Amino acid sequence: GYPTFDKAIGGGLRRQCVDLIGARAKAGKSTIADNIALSVATREIPVLVLDTEMNTEDHWNRLLANISDIPINDISSSRFTKDEDKIQRVDDATQKLKSTCFHYINISGRPFEETLSIARRWLLKEVGYDENGRMKDCLIVYDYLKLMSSESINNNLAEFQALGFQITQLHNFCVEYDVPCLSFVQLNRDGITKETEDAVSGSDRLIWLCTSFSIFKHKTEEENAADGGATVGGNRKLIPVVSRHGPGLENGYICMNMLGEVSKIEELGTIREVQRQRAERDEGFANAEPEDSNQQESGG
Repeated sequence: GYPTFDKAIGGGLRRQCVDLIGARAKAGKSTIADNIALSVATREIPVLVLDTEMNTEDHWNRLLANISDIPINDISSSRFTKDEDKIQRVDDATQKLKSTCFHYINISGRPFEETLSIARRWLLKEVGYDENGRMKDCLIVYDYLKLMSSESINNNLAEFQALGFQITQLHNFCVEYDVPCLSFVQLNRDGITKETEDAVSGSDRLIWLCTSFSIFKHKTEEENAADGGATVGGNRKLIPVVSRHGPGLENGYICMNMLGEVSKIEELGTIREVQRQRAERDEGFANAEPEDSNQQESGG
């Protein structure tokens, strides 16, 4: 659902691959996961979202808000029932969601091996094989790689090693069943300022085994000002850092705008494209080079 991002990582999500997005807490990783999952599911491709955090009711409220454009709080509190138009929009959104191939399972606290068993059963029951014995098109979204309990580590197994084992098992699962997976991981404190591979929490193995690694984060105040504010350049940025099959994004980032109250994230284009559009709007010509482009595109 994000053409610029798809192009940067090589045309989209690939079979037998794990594409990884890192984000700090509260940056909106679950929201971007839902937006991608919905985009794929509405193309009649089965999607399984495995969620380690959010409760089921909150998740469905977010999805209904996304489809109906009615704020999450209005749906969760039932305030929408005071408006006939909103009632109809929520009902339409509900029917649309029911008609898609969108599957959601909360896996909070479950061992990672059990999670893979859940995904395996889903593949065999909801997706299946084609006439050539190949798994049909589908997508697994894993939100997100983390330790599920203190029992996952001990004196002989550090946290980064446990995460390394998870990505190894997930990668092997995708290869075995010939399916794509989009997964997420928390960024460490370096992720506040750094936009490189070492900003990811966990292990080098996360980078070794993923097909692409991108960072999703808030824009700084300086970037917001330079990009024309949220209404022009958005309030988030997506930075493709590693891409085995695509060109990546040489210099810069992809401008994204998160509308939190309706759980939507829109792609606005690369920073260069957004600044060119701003120059055209402000100065009346299309070929203006963005101001301070080297400074603004140093993050990639």
